[in-house]
Amino acid sequence: MRIREVKTASGKRAVQIVSKRDGKLTVHKHIGSFDSPEQRAELYRQAKSYIQNSSGQTDIFELLNTIRPSDIKITDSKPLFTYQLLSRIYDKIGFNDYEDPVVKDLVIARICYPASKLETQEILAELFGKEYGINTLYRHLKKGLTLGVKETFQRALVNCAKNDLQDTLKLVFYDVTTLYFESSLKTGLKDFGFSKDHRAQDTQVVLGLVVTKQGFPLYFDIFNGKTFEGHTFIPVIEKIIHLLGKPNLVVIADAAMISQANISQLQEKKIGFIVGARIANLPIPTINTISDQILGHEGRTCCINYRGQKLICEYSAKRATKDKFDRSKQIQKAQQVLESPNTVARRFRFVKTAEKNYLLNTALIAKAEKLEGIKGYLTNTNLPDYTVIERYRELWKIEHSFRVAKSDLKARPIFHRLDEAIKAHLVVVFAGLAISKYIELKSGLSIKRALKLSRKLLTHKVINSKTGEFNFIETSIEDPIVLVQINLLKSLGH
Repeated sequence: MRIREVKTASGKRAVQIVSKRDGKLTVHKHIGSFDSPEQRAELYRQAKSYIQNSSGQTDIFELLNTIRPSDIKITDSKPLFTYQLLSRIYDKIGFNDYEDPVVKDLVIARICYPASKLETQEILAELFGKEYGINTLYRHLKKGLTLGVKETFQRALVNCAKNDLQDTLKLVFYDVTTLYFESSLKTGLKDFGFSKDHRAQDTQVVLGLVVTKQGFPLYFDIFNGKTFEGHTFIPVIEKIIHLLGKPNLVVIADAAMISQANISQLQEKKIGFIVGARIANLPIPTINTISDQILGHEGRTCCINYRGQKLICEYSAKRATKDKFDRSKQIQKAQQVLESPNTVARRFRFVKTAEKNYLLNTALIAKAEKLEGIKGYLTNTNLPDYTVIERYRELWKIEHSFRVAKSDLKARPIFHRLDEAIKAHLVVVFAGLAISKYIELKSGLSIKRALKLSRKLLTHKVINSKTGEFNFIETSIEDPIVLVQINLLKSLGH
């Protein structure tokens, strides 16, 4: 029960005892009306007395005036606001279409305190009061895979991107990364391959990720660790087209995704693409044409027809400086090889063999010099040249998503052995990535900053050691800047 003031028909103010439950307001007692501060104070005294006599409820400020600070104990402090924030966004995105609170809690724990399943069990119990057995966690994840939790999450993300984030879904970005295991045992998806983490000694899986132009994740797939990344491109794009229902999709990817076979399939399926071009593989006459048109002018572009697609090239002085530095280092290494040919243990870029001798590849050096500072983009769209270049440059958004997944969500190293456990682990990481990105897009705060702010607002259990009475209160935030940011977080998910 609480006290409220209302305006009466005569223009005075009245004091009432009310309570609210399930949205319904109940007036328990009309204490009286007043037209002076003295009368108001007396009515409030009567109202407080009525509440205490009828319900035993005590005004916390009066209680604090009658007890000493030493009588107050704080027995527990939990980051419940953090849990509530992530829970609301989980529901807002639509992940709750898969109705399993255990999976939801695993996703929330992965964002807050990424750890092993055993540690996650302890975190959920100690911080959020969620008691689960370790077998329960694994059982629900396994059940989720069988019941299509991954597919449910991906449909929810498409709807969220379309309806909440207002994305037209005509343009998506695709890239792959690798996630390693601290293990050399090959089983199922786990295998050796080209490691983007530079851990050739460990087994890995290949992860393909599709994001929107805002960097919001839409789809992911897992491949055997030895899979060449270009071989993942067409299968994933076919699935995302089916998921989006967008036959006129434009896909942006880096040069590693493209082979002539992939381009042919994209053309055959009428899929638009913008990809990085491997201009070093172009014929010499084509390279000369590009070099003559650009002439080392900052920002200058040229466009030529190459095998039925548009090849757009752009010059950057900053890139030219880096390319020249790299070329000089490679020439130095090549000359060292020529001086000590018996020490050669691998291939060097500017070294060629001729009749069992090593020679400096001057033709390749001249070719590299012509291409210094030039970046190529290949597309089958009719977009303007500058638009193609701008869209390709936005690939950093998917790289950012990979960094969040690997660093903030600790997607790797993976410690699971069975394929289904690996897939379940990555479903949880994927959902955590989506929630993290949603917070970033809606608030402008990184997930690391958002969590740091939310943890400032703890829920404390306060006990009067003399009477045994207790209540729950939140941390008071006095910093106005922090308070604005926390209020922004509180608004998310509603």
